[in-house]
This record gives sequence, structure tokens and C-alpha cells, in this order.
Amino acid sequence: MGYHQDFTYGYLEIREELNMENYNLYVNWEEYGKMIRTLIEKIKEEEVEYDGVYGVPSGGLPIATMVHQKLKIPLLMYPTKDTLIVDDISDTGLTIYFLPHKKIATLFSTPWTASKPDYYVDMKLNKDEWIVFPYE
Repeated sequence: MGYHQDFTYGYLEIREELNMENYNLYVNWEEYGKMIRTLIEKIKEEEVEYDGVYGVPSGGLPIATMVHQKLKIPLLMYPTKDTLIVDDISDTGLTIYFLPHKKIATLFSTPWTASKPDYYVDMKLNKDEWIVFPYE
């Protein structure tokens, strides 16, 4: 799959080409790693200081671990108002909505999310689409 724009994988074009409305979008391990590295670069560019990173269980935990290792910020058990919250997707946004935080970072976001991430790599535009990550 080709990349375009801001590291988007071209999933939307593939769906349109095949005239598909409901389907699962599978992210493999290679794509997953690339997305996390891209997310980390976006976070690093802004040079914001955090008291730590909190990964929303369970999809945010592997991302938080990589952010912790690459950016040398503490991995937290509980978020505070100065924490970077990470998750695999902010779909409805309700999982993150009530968590205290300074910034939010996700691999995927949606236009309808209640918690718009400050950093994200790709956009899910179809509510009927289900993203399947490699650890699922």
C-alpha cells in the first residue's frame, strides 16, 4: 500500500476502489511500528515537557512503552494534568475524555471523536470500519 499526505496508508482509496462500506482494516506489525515511530517524531517536534506517559489499557500500553523508551519520559500508572496520554485510536473519544492530561497522542483519530488528539498519524473516516491491530 502506498503512503500519501501525512503518512496515510491509502486505506480510504482502497475502500473506494473496491466499493466497500463495511470491512476490517488490518494493520500489520511493520505498519504498526512505522506508525508509532511517526507518532513519536510528531511528539518530539513540539518539545513539550511531560511528567510522564500513560498508555490507555490495552491498546495504548505498547505505544506508551515505546514513547517512554524513545523520549526518556517516565511510564506512569495513573495520568495527571501534565501527562501525555497515548492510545491506539480515539474513535468515540470517551475512553480518554475524563482522564486528566496535558496532550493526547493516538495512531488513529476520527472526525467524530469527543477527545481530539494533539498528535495522530492517520484518520478513520468511516464509522463502519473496524481497525484490527496486530496484537488483536
